[in-house]
Amino acid sequence: MKVLIKIGSALISRNNRIDYKWLEKKVDEISALYREGIKPIIVSSGAVAAGMEIRSLRKRPADSVSLQMLSGMGQVRLSKYYKDLFKEKYIFTAQLLLTHHNFDSKSEVSAITGIINRCLDEGVVPIINENDMINKEEFDSEGTFTDNDILAAFVASAVKVDRAIILTNVDGLYAGNPNNDGNGKKPELIERVEKIDEKIKSMAADGKSDLGLGGMRSKVLAAEMITKSGIETVVANGNYSIIDIMENKVPFTLFTVV
Repeated sequence: MKVLIKIGSALISRNNRIDYKWLEKKVDEISALYREGIKPIIVSSGAVAAGMEIRSLRKRPADSVSLQMLSGMGQVRLSKYYKDLFKEKYIFTAQLLLTHHNFDSKSEVSAITGIINRCLDEGVVPIINENDMINKEEFDSEGTFTDNDILAAFVASAVKVDRAIILTNVDGLYAGNPNNDGNGKKPELIERVEKIDEKIKSMAADGKSDLGLGGMRSKVLAAEMITKSGIETVVANGNYSIIDIMENKVPFTLFTVV
């Protein structure tokens, strides 16, 4: 069973640094799934946070060139974090950096699919991220991959995973903004979405963190892309155990296949 797990900036970072303890816990959970026969694919943000960590920066720069440089520096550290944590579990990792241009042609999509599937067949966990060093669009305007949500959708669809799990810092899609409901009452969690229409999209807040470029709207758009490829998609709270998410033991939003 192939499972894509998307990890965003708001989860993997804290105070503009990589939250190493949180990441260690997630690697433990993914490793447990691996030992049960699950083939995980990780789409991970966090390179800019790791770069800021290296440069001892407290505030995210505003210009795209500085962000590209930080991403390039940080990607090395982020990859090492993953490598070292999985190595403790006797699991190898491979890094794959992509841009949206890599999905423009069938030949490139085929190459991407081939190398990811070879990793999975060999028991290697692919760690995928945006290649920010050569694709500054991620830092311009709204961001091409919106904190890797859309990248995750491209990868999940190309590789034909069995399930996609998009981790965020809330329990899923709510009928209103769970952080600012305006009346003191938390809105309803939408546990199951069978059709992604304008009503569903309107429920998704565009809120973003200092390090993240996404928001719930980009996760709903990613879910729409993935479900159109025939793949169930879960948007869940990454502070829950991924094992519990897989076993339906915690609340989340499930986007079903049309």
